[in-house]
Amino acid sequence: MMWKLLGGVALVLLVIVSAVIGSDLLRKQSEWDRIASPYSFNIIRWEFENLFDKWEYKLREVFDKSELSEAESVQLVKDYLSLAQEITSLEARINREKAEGLGSEKEIADWEAELAALKTERDRLENQVEEIIEGQISGVLADEGLSTTLKLGGEVELLFPPVDFEFEERPNLLIVSTRHKIEFVDTVLLRPGMSLEEMVEIEGAVEALDYSGLVAPLGGVATYPSIVSRMPSLQNLFSKIAHEWLHHYFFFRPLGQRYWSNYEMTTINETAADIAGNEIGPMVYERYYAGGEEMVPLAEEQEPVFDFGGEMREIRTAVDDYLLEGKIGEAERYMEEKREFLEANGYYIRKLNQAYFAFHGTYADTPTSVSPIGDQLRKLREQSSSLGDFINTVSGVSSYEELLEMIGE
Repeated sequence: MMWKLLGGVALVLLVIVSAVIGSDLLRKQSEWDRIASPYSFNIIRWEFENLFDKWEYKLREVFDKSELSEAESVQLVKDYLSLAQEITSLEARINREKAEGLGSEKEIADWEAELAALKTERDRLENQVEEIIEGQISGVLADEGLSTTLKLGGEVELLFPPVDFEFEERPNLLIVSTRHKIEFVDTVLLRPGMSLEEMVEIEGAVEALDYSGLVAPLGGVATYPSIVSRMPSLQNLFSKIAHEWLHHYFFFRPLGQRYWSNYEMTTINETAADIAGNEIGPMVYERYYAGGEEMVPLAEEQEPVFDFGGEMREIRTAVDDYLLEGKIGEAERYMEEKREFLEANGYYIRKLNQAYFAFHGTYADTPTSVSPIGDQLRKLREQSSSLGDFINTVSGVSSYEELLEMIGE
């Protein structure tokens, strides 16, 4: 625990220094920063506000460690996430009742009092639950050969950087792309809890400058500790926490240090974190949470009623063709028509534009990307002797050309 504490403090300091170097304190604000400034998310302030609370708990744990059995720890995590779902449902009910004027003042007051009590209980459990999950994920990572054994009066397993995350409402991100081509121009991190009207206002200001803009919520942010939203699915939650930890791990290696060097390196970073994170999540679940649960029988395989993945790939390819021919207006009308088509088939996307594809295209293992990097990284994973071997190998990639050489292309 003490090694985790010291390692975490060291990483926090490095992240803060890196944030300052890349912040508005040392660089000229872009047009996008100015547009988003009323809603911007200050990473440095967030780090300082959360640093002392998070590490005060960890320090107490060094000297007064709570002893729960593995079964009790697992149940506590389940109880916490169940509580979080209950809070989300109650918040939605209160907002709906207020908007539609259905509930009486007394009913709404009672629900709000219940909501406050639930949040108090959730907050009481939160640090302990985070610590449990961090330990479980760390155990899987250590077994994959990602920890270091130090001999200090005995053998000590050190995982660096330590797994550390914070449950938070997820921030939003402004993505800016050119209109004539799907490509990143800039991104700006925005505060959580923005209204639809605020999102539309920012997007409108971007579009007024003849660019494509989108404000979208993030599943996680690789601050330190990382910001992760509460998810009902344990496997998805563990995968997301692992994904953000992998960015911490890559941060000290060539892959992470070249994250912003070009679009290909951003895509390799995000896709590698996705591929490995999506393996780690189920591994954690199987080790700690699957025991004793009845397997749900799989339904008989049948042709999907609607192929969302295939549809998104077709849309992306068609948009690229339109833009290559200089038909920007046609491309944008086509995307809106397809957005309405997707919604009619049960897949709601608030805004489908060039910025949407620029953002989602960095995850090359998803249907919204036409990049070959997804297949190339999967090939590297297949060539690797283990997940840990894949993570260590890909973390040393310093260019797209180097990745191609590794897989013989």
